[in-house]
Formats: sequence, C-alpha cells, structure tokens
Amino acid sequence: MSRVVDYSNPPAPEKKTKINSCREAMFGERARKWAFIFIVAFLACLTIKDVVDLLPREPLLTIHAKPETDPEWTQAVIRSHSTGLFKVYKVFIRGPTQLISSAGARVLEYSEEPKESDMNIVFNDSMTMPNITFCMSKKQAWSHFKLNESEPVDEWDAIVDEGFANMTTHDSFMNSMWDYRLAMEAYDMIATFNSIERETSLHGAARTINIYRTSPRLAGKRKTFKKWLDVLASRNVSFEELTQKAGLEVLRRSMQRFSRITLNEDLVIKTRMRISWISQMQICFQPWFDQDNFYAIEDQGNFFTMLLSHNSENLNGEHLECMSVDLHGRASSLNRFFEGKGRARDGFTYELCAGQRHEVSVEVRALYQMLENDDPGTICRDVEEGEDSEFDCRSRCRMEMIREMCSCTALSLSYLAKDDLDKFPLCDYTKCEVDVQKGNFSDKECSSKCYPDCRQIRYEIDHEVQGRMQRPDLTLINLNWGSFEYLTMEQQLKYTVTAFIAALGGSIGMWLGLSILSLIQGGTYLYTYLTKKVVKEKILKKVSEQRARRESKISGISDGPSKKLSIGANPFENPFVAQSPSPSPSYELNVSTTSYPTLLRLFPNRKH
Repeated sequence: MSRVVDYSNPPAPEKKTKINSCREAMFGERARKWAFIFIVAFLACLTIKDVVDLLPREPLLTIHAKPETDPEWTQAVIRSHSTGLFKVYKVFIRGPTQLISSAGARVLEYSEEPKESDMNIVFNDSMTMPNITFCMSKKQAWSHFKLNESEPVDEWDAIVDEGFANMTTHDSFMNSMWDYRLAMEAYDMIATFNSIERETSLHGAARTINIYRTSPRLAGKRKTFKKWLDVLASRNVSFEELTQKAGLEVLRRSMQRFSRITLNEDLVIKTRMRISWISQMQICFQPWFDQDNFYAIEDQGNFFTMLLSHNSENLNGEHLECMSVDLHGRASSLNRFFEGKGRARDGFTYELCAGQRHEVSVEVRALYQMLENDDPGTICRDVEEGEDSEFDCRSRCRMEMIREMCSCTALSLSYLAKDDLDKFPLCDYTKCEVDVQKGNFSDKECSSKCYPDCRQIRYEIDHEVQGRMQRPDLTLINLNWGSFEYLTMEQQLKYTVTAFIAALGGSIGMWLGLSILSLIQGGTYLYTYLTKKVVKEKILKKVSEQRARRESKISGISDGPSKKLSIGANPFENPFVAQSPSPSPSYELNVSTTSYPTLLRLFPNRKH
C-alpha cells in the first residue's frame, strides 16, 4: 500500500442525495437549479409564443376549398397574409419607430430639466426661533437725552475729549459707560454716513458727497467726524464695532426687559442685542443668541418679551412714530424696499405704538423651497453659509461703485470688506472730488445679479392692542407663537439620473421587450468583442511582419549571390533542392564517358 498522497487526483466529492431540512428543500442548491431551469424554460416558451403569434392564424388551404372558383378562399389567403404582414410591420417597423419617438421625447424632456412640486402639511413638535428685527424712531430713542440748548460748544467738546482721554485702548473704549454726549455724537456720525452711502441712489450719493465736502454749514460736522475717525484708528476700533457700541449706549436707557421666554422656569436663556441699522429716522436692533443659548420654540404662547420706557417730558408733546417688528430679520424698513419689486410684505407690522400693551401672534403660513433657476419671475439662488444675502449683495454693489468714485471703502459698508482695506482705506469724503454733471452713476447692472433666496418663509402676524399701560412711559410687546402646523411646497427635478435611466429603460422595454441592463450588457459585449478582434488582428499582423522579416534575413544569408537563369536551364526546377558542388576547375568530369571503377577511384570514401 502506497503511503504517498496523490494530489493530482483528489477524491471526488460525495453526492448529497438526502435532504435534511425544509430550508434546504426550498432554498438549497437543487431548488435553485430547478428554479433557474424553470425561469429559462418559461422565458423560452414566451419567446416561442411571440413567434407563433406572428404567423397567420387562418388556414391557407382547406380540404374542400376550390382555389379556382371559391372567392372566400382568396379572401382568406389575403386576410391571412395581411395579418402576418401587419404583425411583422408592427414588430419590426412600428415598434422601433415608436421606440425612437418615445426615447427621443424622454431625452428632450430630460434636457429641459422639468420640475415638479410636492406639497405637504407639516405638524412640527417645535419651531425654530425666527430672526426678529425691532425698529424704533430716533426721537423715541433720544427721549432720555436732556439737551441744554444754552450749553456752550466748548463745554460740550471738553466733556467729549475727557471721555476719549479715559478710553485709550480698544477694550476700554468698548466696555466703558459713555456720557450721553458721546453717544449722540457717535449716533449722528453713523446716521450721516448711512444717509450718504446707503439711503439714496448712487447718483444721489455722489451729489451728497459733494455737498458734504464743500458745504460751509457742514464744517462743524466734518471737524467732529474727523476727530472720531482719528480716535477709532488710534484705538483699532472698526466702524461696525462703533455702530454696536453707539446703538447699545442709546438703547440701554430705554430697554427695561429684552428676553427670550420659555415655560421651563429653570432654563435661563442669555439674550444679547445686535444693532442692525442706525439712521436719522430710526434705529433697528435684533435679539442675538450664541450657540449655547439658541433654543427652539417648543411651546405655544409667549416666547419673547420686550419692555421699553421713554421720557415723555423731553419730547415736549411731540408725537412719536410707532415701532415695527419684522419676523424676516431684515436690517431695517429700508431693507424691504432695497430687495427689489413685487416682494411679499408678510411677517411685518408697524403699529407698535408707545404707551400701549401689544400682543403679537406669529405663525408660519407656508415654507417654499424652489430650485435654483434663471426663469423670469421665479429666479432665485440658494444662499449658503458665508454667502451674501440679496440685501448684502446689493450693498456690496454700492460699496464697489463708491470705490470706483472715490478709491476708498464706504464706512457703513466696511463690514463687507475682506482683506482689501489696505488698497481701499476707509473713506474721508473731504478728499473725494466727484464730477456729478459728467458722471453717469448707476449700480443697476451690478444689482441685477443679486437674486432672492430660493427658500422662502411666509409668516402670518395677528396684532392686538390690549389697552394702555398703567405707566404712560412704558411700552410692552409680547410675541406669542400660535400653531406649529404649516404648509410646505418643495420643488424638485422631475428626473434624476436614476429616474431618467429607469424611464428610458421602460420605454425600451415597452417597445422592444428589452431592459436598459440588456442594452448595457449588449453594448459591453460588443465593445469587448470588437476590442479583442482589433487587438488580435494587430497581434497577428505584427507576428506576420516579424516572421516575414526573419525569413527574408535567413534567405538572404543562405542564398548568397543570386544565380542568373540561362536559356538552357530548366525553368521548372525546384529552387529549394541543394545544388551539387561545382567540379574543380583543373579538370572536367564527363559523367557519360567515365566508368564506374573510375568513379570509385575518384571517390574512395563515399558509399554508393
């Protein structure tokens, strides 16, 4: 018995004939094999059925038919042939034609990027805190400042200079409490530059710059603003930081309560204030939350409260304009008219008058999400984080046009500047000379590239006045959230790449009985076959060329000099038979006269 293992002939696996479980009986190897055979046989039967259906069903001949005399026989034959030809036409002509038409229509429709909208009603458990903007008139904000008309200008300036002397660094400038004179001067400077640079058309801005530079009655303002700009530069304070500080100094005397409200008494949300706009008409501000204090609205009812005070004694009986609230977070009332024409004015109310209690109910009416497009009337862009909104885009256009006019950066728009303040420093309009008569100033071309956001929220506001406050100098505004239910309409492409391939495959399968996978597989097979054929032909051609070159070299070496064919030579002689060596030139051998013994003497070593 051999002890050497024979690896060349491994033992055949044992055939498993017995089924041990129901799972093996239903999903085992044998069941899968028979299922595959059944599917193939079923598809083959369907194919045979389709072929049989192409054949005429009426008999061409009957036993009792008389081809010469029976007209019904002729009609049956014609009808039978017509039916068969129609089916052939249906399969081989009309089918491909309809396939091409259907597939072409799909491709054209896909190239036009059709859109469809999906509308739903959403029942949320919570709502995101909206971006709220409150606007107050300048007169109401300044009502706490008691102006002394008889106070000398030198005394005013001395107090301002003393305040500057006590704030020599950036931190002390931003964190110290200001005298009302500093707050009023800073407010006036910010409002003046806003009016010059933003609250008018570009041509009006050019004209206002000239007036500011040359008007004698504005000499005092030019001197005061120059002093403030020098102070900002020496303490490394930006114009945006000055705006925030001046606005807070003006409002801190009016603000009694400004807080986010929840039903959770243990939760304390720190609410800060951000100044969004300062002008000669109004000051606008927003509640501002950091990441740790930004909470969703989880309960219906009151979610924000603001309590303000004003000093009616300093108003001398003057009427105060009512305040406004904007749920879209637009920077100011100017912002609504700075965004273009025909915009919805939802989410806004301007009837929050002083001395009253106001209950403002807020709900989201609808949320629209459109696709980016350039179609008139629906043109929009998705605004990603870090990108300009439509308002900032138009403001950037104004900044660029002022840079073209004065080669400097507008102060109220400097927050949009990145790293180019070295090239375009903050404007000193006393050095900017603009020819208003010859210049054609317009930023319409630039602002035409500023588009609204594709995500639009529509708010519904219900404002009620609950009567006058017990103290006439107080104003209470409560913001209450209503329903968490709203309508959504989302626009999306009708065809994605996957949906388009599926639709195209459905058209092909409908008219040809094929699938897109079959076409891909067929195309892949054809490509592989042609590739292999071309490669094979190239290899064979290369091998044959190499063989021909090799044979030509060998024949050139073996043949030596070519032999001329004489007239007496045999033209049918085999050229590949080796020729006998030529006899020595010293003698001539005559085979016909030489005897056999003589040959033996001449060639003793050769066998014959």
